[in-house]
Amino acid sequence: MNERSARDVVLVQAIESADASREVWTDDDRAWALRTAGEIVGEDAPADAFLARRAALVLERLRGRFPRIAAFAPLPSARGWTSLVVAVGAFVVGALGADVGATRTINLLAPPVLALFAWNLAVYAVLLVHAWQPRRPARKPGGLRRAVARWLRGATRMARARLAPTSLVLAAQRFTGEWTRLAMPLWQQRAARLLHVGAACLALGMIAGLYLRGIALEFRANWQSTFLGAADVSRILRVVLAPGEWLTGIRVPDAAHLQAIANGGENAAAWIHLYAATIFLVVIAPRVVLAAIAWLHERRLATRFPLPLDTPYVDRLLRAWREGTAPIVVVPYSFDVPNVSREGLARLLARVHPAGVDVNWLAPVAYGDDTLPDTKGGSAGIVALFNLSATPEPEAQGAFVAALRTAAAAGVPIVTLVDTSQFAARFTDARRVSERERAWRNVLEAAHAEPIFVRLAQPDEIQAESELSRQLDRIA
Repeated sequence: MNERSARDVVLVQAIESADASREVWTDDDRAWALRTAGEIVGEDAPADAFLARRAALVLERLRGRFPRIAAFAPLPSARGWTSLVVAVGAFVVGALGADVGATRTINLLAPPVLALFAWNLAVYAVLLVHAWQPRRPARKPGGLRRAVARWLRGATRMARARLAPTSLVLAAQRFTGEWTRLAMPLWQQRAARLLHVGAACLALGMIAGLYLRGIALEFRANWQSTFLGAADVSRILRVVLAPGEWLTGIRVPDAAHLQAIANGGENAAAWIHLYAATIFLVVIAPRVVLAAIAWLHERRLATRFPLPLDTPYVDRLLRAWREGTAPIVVVPYSFDVPNVSREGLARLLARVHPAGVDVNWLAPVAYGDDTLPDTKGGSAGIVALFNLSATPEPEAQGAFVAALRTAAAAGVPIVTLVDTSQFAARFTDARRVSERERAWRNVLEAAHAEPIFVRLAQPDEIQAESELSRQLDRIA
């Protein structure tokens, strides 16, 4: 999956997760996208191909309804010319910075490029230290690289105030946070590439600036120092200019020659050649190599974006695509479930699974019965259904839940749901309902089950779906 497709998938996930009320993307829309994407890619297609096609279909339809969504759905095109702007800008700055002043005298101990050497050598030292350190997944990038990455992150910002309805605003916020987290490694490589390209072009600009000025002006080279003698200066320049000496074959003059030019100076052509060759070997060539390495890493991440496919959201989509209707077993405990509650639970389960559900209602388990029902048909989940009107007991309901969890097939999520419909109809005192729910919670949590309290006859579908999804996503 490439960067664009991964971005679409993350955006669609944010929209579907935020749109709990289904005002933007209805259940029928979700079923259509699932079915159409499956038909296009075929049943043997890889998971990432299906997810990318489905996301593209969703965004295409949503852009027709909410045109403003197009402001953040595509990748920004302006980033394509960023490298050119950085390269040209750095070159111009380097060329302008190579001016040695009105005297046109180059001090061999303080030329305009000496600071460039120090900066780049420090950068190489930091990169080497990081390369030899053990890999740390959460390690933060350097300050400058982090600043560039933050600038690149501006591509995900949206005009939230202009988005409507409200669920799209929430989706925009979720998408920005999630995509920033996922894309940060890619942005860091882009930032590294831009910084290396900029450094190389800055150095190239300095060389060009010296040579261009040298065509029309004569530069003189000398040196001055309060503490260093000619022999000291000779030793320093032999070390600093060793790469240039090796590349050009121009020898760095000895102490006697340097002593002779200390006052009057000499034509700086040979010195400019030495410094230019040294800059090429010390700055330009390494930076070009580092930029190429960063570009290769960037291309690898952009063409094979590491989007995690083991999340509950993706798992539900893939299961719905490959298996169709989700089979879920409901096991009532010691009460007959009214039809209105059955319908309410079926609606909630259907909201969780995009391809719909096949609910298998088993016969109620008698109070105190140790015989567990056959739940093998609930590969997508098992719902242990209780009635809030009953008095919870650890040796009854608690033991049943514990035994059910032990007997269930590995990997099948179990949801413990308490129907509050009958109790809430009899008692309108909120405090009494809360006390009974607390009693149930104590018993079920002791059996390592987290109960969901829902009035199935009139369910709050948005709240109930959120809790139900979370528990169905959790592996038992």
